[in-house]
Amino acid sequence: MSDGPHPLLSAALRGPAWVYGKAVARRNRRYGRPGAVTRAELPVISVGNLTVGGTGKTPIVAWIARRLSAAGRRPAIVSRGYGGNAGRGPLVVAGSTGGPRVEAARCGDEPWLLARTLAGTIVVVGADRVAGAAEARRIGAELILLDDGFQHRRLARDLDVVLLDAVRPFGNGRLLPAGSLREPPDSLGRADVVVLTRAVPGERHEESCRRIARHAPGTPLLRSTHRATGFVDADGAAMPTPDRVVAFCGIARPASFRASLDALGVAVAAFEPFRDHHPYTVAELGRLRRRAEAEGAVLVTTEKDMARLIALPDGAHAVAAVRIEVEFDDDTPLWRAVADLAKVPR
Repeated sequence: MSDGPHPLLSAALRGPAWVYGKAVARRNRRYGRPGAVTRAELPVISVGNLTVGGTGKTPIVAWIARRLSAAGRRPAIVSRGYGGNAGRGPLVVAGSTGGPRVEAARCGDEPWLLARTLAGTIVVVGADRVAGAAEARRIGAELILLDDGFQHRRLARDLDVVLLDAVRPFGNGRLLPAGSLREPPDSLGRADVVVLTRAVPGERHEESCRRIARHAPGTPLLRSTHRATGFVDADGAAMPTPDRVVAFCGIARPASFRASLDALGVAVAAFEPFRDHHPYTVAELGRLRRRAEAEGAVLVTTEKDMARLIALPDGAHAVAAVRIEVEFDDDTPLWRAVADLAKVPR
């Protein structure tokens, strides 16, 4: 995840960032007025962040959805569908049975991945997330998980979960376009729960915690890490861990994927990062396959990238993906807040 442009360019962009900040402040004041937001007829949990780039929302959305399903509730994930072309929607990616009904190119790779890995969870995408929530309710949802929803103020929420990177929670501290902040840190005052993501196990990240507490005093603060649990094939079935790999990815934080491979103990013969949400071509995939064959290695990527490969002719053949799951130091504050809203046992 980038903290923003080069420091010299960031300094030159302070003027546009000031203008952007004024616009954000006006927008937040507008949505803070009575009657400015639309309430769904279901409880709404938003999972979002303050910065652009990868803070690990998808595994945490999946964790909440799984816990709710295990408790007997029927959640729906409502997403903008970044990287897809669903338009205003609502587009139903998955109903209460079966996996994804549309390709990742239509709905975005994160919604597609969630639809594939969360059997029985409704997934709806589209720019109009008020309409998406209404459609989810119509087809049987009992609770809405608003994916990447912290800045989507139009739809009222009952619980705001905000994710921040454990090492650099506010990036370089500057708003877009001078930095990576979508909103100023004081916006954390709207959060009900804050989660530090990708925390190093055993480290307390005290400086980050102090900085967050200044902006969200009294708000529960959890630490989580994203752990690679193994390899899966194109159908999502577990497969043996290879000894040697050629790896590639098109995600916001390629270094995190490389670290996952190291944690799994595989030898990385080559590693090629692409830009976030990169639309792979048949030629690129052929080149990567040839490199893997030359190295006597297995070609591997992330599950998000696999979503884009499957749409290519023979795209997922002989490609493995690393499965990532979230672990918390103590998930009690988050689950307590979710369970109370969903009216299920803690």
